[in-house]
Amino acid sequence: MNLSVAIPVYERYKQVYEKKKEQLVRKGVTSFAGYITSTLEELMEKDEVFARRAPFMQEFGFDEGTNTIYIKDNRTNRIAGVSVAEKGLMCDVDERDDCVHIGFAYALPQVYKVMEKLGVRPPKIKP
Repeated sequence: MNLSVAIPVYERYKQVYEKKKEQLVRKGVTSFAGYITSTLEELMEKDEVFARRAPFMQEFGFDEGTNTIYIKDNRTNRIAGVSVAEKGLMCDVDERDDCVHIGFAYALPQVYKVMEKLGVRPPKIKP
């Protein structure tokens, strides 16, 4: 079976593969095809876990002007606005930076794009 991807996508993945080649070999990934396969498997697993664990929340919208992601909370039937600011994320419903809406927002690629654009560093994950 063959799979076609756009050249920029291929080049981006190839670049990451080349950078992480030594780490990947230690994990048992010894080829670019193996890297793509393992990456796709990881993404599918995350997506499945995400779908099982967080069906009560969904991305509702994004306001570029205020750098706010809107999340529909189906448990409370409310829309939470999670803003990206210099110090990180803040939820307008819970008025906290560590609620379930914040956790959900960290799972959204759009949030990281905005954080990168604003020069905001994501928090370090504690073991």
